[in-house]
Amino acid sequence: MLTTDDLLARAEITDVIQRLARGTDRLDRELMASCYHPDGFDDHNSFRGSGDDFADWVCEVLPHFAATMHFIALPHIRLDGDVAQVDTYCVAHHVAEADADGQASDMVLGLRYVDRFEKRDGTWLIAKRVCAFDWNYTIPFDSTVGFQFAEDFTVGSRDRDDITYRGV
Repeated sequence: MLTTDDLLARAEITDVIQRLARGTDRLDRELMASCYHPDGFDDHNSFRGSGDDFADWVCEVLPHFAATMHFIALPHIRLDGDVAQVDTYCVAHHVAEADADGQASDMVLGLRYVDRFEKRDGTWLIAKRVCAFDWNYTIPFDSTVGFQFAEDFTVGSRDRDDITYRGV
């Protein structure tokens, strides 16, 4: 039977996972780094290092995409005291800028975040993350065809100008 403390731990862990996805898509270095313990480690295969260095890496390699969006499933959390093993499914879209001919693409990745969370000083954060890739494909598309946003639409921004930082 789950205790109130178990439910609170699950909610805090889920919030960290969601914050990290949001920070990645908004290129918010501080938000990403805040999801790891100071000695936390991230293994994204093409990057391996601290949470701080991971946040720097994301801000270096992802800006060439027009947009990214990480769809995060509910995490599978196994609590054992102040340690939790967590698996989270993710489908990540990486939309490339259109070239001179209007050709753009969406690189879609199916992956899982396999995390070790630790509760230290009352706070659950990532101690270690391994990104396990399951599949990927790239879809080319003509960016000039299809629905175009009107000038008065609210369009997301990959920085602190995004509506989520201003509120509604």
